[in-house]
Parts: sequence; structure tokens; C-alpha cells
Amino acid sequence: MKTYERLFKLKMFQKHKLIFYTISILLLLSKTSAAIDTLNHIDENNMKQGYWVYTNKTKRLPNYKESQVVEEGNYTDDKKTGKWIFYYNNNKVKQILTYADNRPNGHAVFYYKNGNKKEEGTWKNNKWVGNYTYYYENGEVRNDWKYNQSGQRTGVQKYYYENGQLMIEGEWLNGKEAGTIVEYYEDGSVKSERTFQNGTLDTGMTKKYSPQEKEGKVTVKKTSENTSEGLDKEKKIIVKKSVSKKDIAPWNGTGERQFYNKKGKVVREGYFEDGYLINGKMYQYLPNGSKSKTIIYEEGKAVKEISHTTEEQIKK
Repeated sequence: MKTYERLFKLKMFQKHKLIFYTISILLLLSKTSAAIDTLNHIDENNMKQGYWVYTNKTKRLPNYKESQVVEEGNYTDDKKTGKWIFYYNNNKVKQILTYADNRPNGHAVFYYKNGNKKEEGTWKNNKWVGNYTYYYENGEVRNDWKYNQSGQRTGVQKYYYENGQLMIEGEWLNGKEAGTIVEYYEDGSVKSERTFQNGTLDTGMTKKYSPQEKEGKVTVKKTSENTSEGLDKEKKIIVKKSVSKKDIAPWNGTGERQFYNKKGKVVREGYFEDGYLINGKMYQYLPNGSKSKTIIYEEGKAVKEISHTTEEQIKK
């Protein structure tokens, strides 16, 4: 009896041990499955959800290793949303895009392969809107532009040399040059002054200068320096090139201003901010030069239109 009892107990122990191991393995598998589900998850409706990481095993791009991460970001109901990061084959960030409803729509940054920024701005409906910056590969600003909500350059636009010196400055309106565009030599002196009306150059108003013949404006160059805390701090370095009293410095887009058409008629006047008319008036003229309409602006919006046109003026 004792022998049979020992055998029975041994069999029961082995049976319980097998059950214990089986349960442990199942629990481990369930935990592993749950961990895997936090990445590259597809729900019961076959929709991508949550955070996804794509390697080149999936993307199959040339010059990438199979295990390299190519892009990563979030899905909501099978659509890209929020910040998505894309990588070069050297593992540096290539671009960071903000998605809404599976389309880039929001803040966007593009990088050179060396890690320096290339472009930065707001991408909306396949267009740049608001402030936009384009950089040289050495990190210096190349273009400092402004776009309206229709994706047209509007306001004061600036171009820079690779050494940080201002190259071109002037105002654009709805994608076209408006007013005086000033071009500078690399030493800061004025190279040319050209006057535009609705994108058309007034050749009679064009002025060209030899180097150092006309002094330029004070140029502020932005750079960065390391503080004692190890953080980058913006520092301003003034490139010494002052304006002589007899010269008029290029307009910076803010303040009182008048703009004229080719015939010398005022087309806009008042107070401007960043190239936009805030408080003032805009005038329209008939081909014969007589004033046809006055539009009054307050707080950046057109609040009133006054017509000056008569039937006799239209016939003329």
C-alpha cells in the first residue's frame, strides 16, 4: 500500500507541476502579447491604432539597413495623426511633420543630413502659411519669409548671404513684389533699389550703386552661445554698417507709411505691422487716374468702402 501511495502522490505532484508550468507560460505569453500590442497595433476592424514604428523591412527603401527605423508616429482609426518623425539612412532626423486626418497639416521641420535645420514653418492644405524660414546647410538663415493664409508671400521678406549678412529686403503683397525692394552687397552697403507695383518693375525708379557707394542699414545677426548651465542662449551680434542721415533705411514693415502707384497716386497709407495695413486707407483708381474707391481699415480689417465713381467717370 505504501508503494502505491507514493506512486499516486508522485503522479499527482507531476500533474500539478505540469498545470503550474502551463499556466505560467500562458500568463507570460499574454503579457508579451500585450506589450507587443502597444506598437504597430491593428484593432478588430483592421484599423491601425496607437504608436507605430516602421523599419526598412517594411518600407524597403534603398541604402537603408533592414533593421533601421524609417518613420514613426501615431495612428487613429487608420489615419496618421500628430507628430511623425522620418529618418535618413544615417539615423539622423530627416523631417518632423504634424499630421491631421492623415495629411501633413501643422508645424513642419526639415533637416539636412548633417542634422542642421533646412526648413521650418507651418504647412497647411499643401501650402506654407505664416512665418517660414529656410536655412543654409551651415545653419545660417537663408530666407526669412511670411505667407498669408492662402499660401502667398505677404509682408516683409528677407534674404541673407551665407555669412549671415542681409542680401535682399522688401515687401510682397499676395505673392507679388510691392513697393521698394533693396538689395545689399555682402559688406552691407546698398547694391540696388527697385520699385514694384503689383509685381511689375518700375524701371524708371530703379537705382544701382557701386560697393560702398551707399551705406546700408544696421544688420542684426542671430547666433547662439553656451551658457554656464549648458543651455543655448540667443545672442545678437550687430554688424556695424550704419545709415547715413541723408539716406532712408529700408522699411521694416511696421510704422506709418505711404505706398504709391506708377502715376504717383497713393494706393495705401496708414499704420502697418509686419507689412499688413492695420489702421488706414486703401485707394483704387480708374484708368484715367481718378479715384474710384476708398477702403478704410481698422484693427487690420476692412470696415468701410466709399465709392467715388460716377457714370461720367466710367464712360471716360
